Amino acid sequence: MWIRLLMKNFYPIAFVLAALLIGGCDEPYPMDSVSSLAKETYTVGDTSYLEISPPITGFLAPSVLYVGNDNLLYVVDSTRIVMMNFAGIMMGERSIDKPSAIAQDWKLDLIVGGVVQRNTGGATTEVPALFRIHLLDSTRQIYHDLAHAYIDTIRVETSRPNRRYVGIGVFPDNSYIVARTGPDNSSPIDPDTRVMMFSKADKYVTPITDLATGVGNGIQYINQLTTLITFPSSRNFLLGQQQTGVAYGVLWMIYQKSEDFDGWQPKFNPTTSSGANIDFIRPYRFVYPAGLAVDNNRLDVFVADAGLDSVMKFNSKGAFKKESFGSAKIGHPLHPSGAAFFDRTLYISDKSQGCIFRFKLSTDF
Repeated sequence: MWIRLLMKNFYPIAFVLAALLIGGCDEPYPMDSVSSLAKETYTVGDTSYLEISPPITGFLAPSVLYVGNDNLLYVVDSTRIVMMNFAGIMMGERSIDKPSAIAQDWKLDLIVGGVVQRNTGGATTEVPALFRIHLLDSTRQIYHDLAHAYIDTIRVETSRPNRRYVGIGVFPDNSYIVARTGPDNSSPIDPDTRVMMFSKADKYVTPITDLATGVGNGIQYINQLTTLITFPSSRNFLLGQQQTGVAYGVLWMIYQKSEDFDGWQPKFNPTTSSGANIDFIRPYRFVYPAGLAVDNNRLDVFVADAGLDSVMKFNSKGAFKKESFGSAKIGHPLHPSGAAFFDRTLYISDKSQGCIFRFKLSTDF
């Protein structure tokens, strides 16, 4: 699809083509130990995730993973954004001050959360900022050259230095939402914790008022956000948050529009008879969901929980799947900090070990 988009906009694609050719649970799940793909054993009919060796290395502290609309993998790593193909070959990088979130629109621009330095009152302070990186820019003759791409600053919040942008999701019309978090939620008008809507022209439109900022046990309460992703070809999204003052660590929100309503509602409602036994919304199931990913074909959802050192998998009906795994399953420590899924392969970043682990279902080899 991205190639058709490039042709439609008359962008040269030779460089891109050449580059692609080169390139609730209270504890970790106690599953069978296995140290490598070669040593994995399983019986017929037993489906589990097997590790692909070796892991992808060369990072300082990889956190967010993101599969771009250009079919490349983007890694948020400490002080930079890294572009690579799915074989693990680096194709470019760009320095960003403390990057914290990334997404890509259908023009193939990257939208990135980070910080900038501002001098306030004679002192230099880090303040939250949103950036747009123009990967395809015919005027400047930039074609997927991340290192030299032009950057626009979308938004800077100088008066609120403790805020951070922790998740970005793009909709099919190139509008997008941004998860913002921070320690001060005392203001009913502009709390730190909020999901914000932006137009495709980078204009801040409105907060998503379907979510209630603050401490509470309701399914729509948000407090300390950690990550956000959108579903393919829709306006639905997943939102992660720490298990501090809220009962639900991951919200699965679906967009609905009718004569009486235009907004987002939880896919599963724990107050109804049909939602009472849904695995996905078991209270306090998640501790620190650091990464979220979606299998675009099966619509399975992956939650990489840094608090449980586990990766949990759910089907589209919210049922927990037994392929979920933790450190015991793979035979070595796993401290997930991000997640992505592409072409039947699950990618899990680990900040503490400075690498990206890869997994495939035993039935997909």
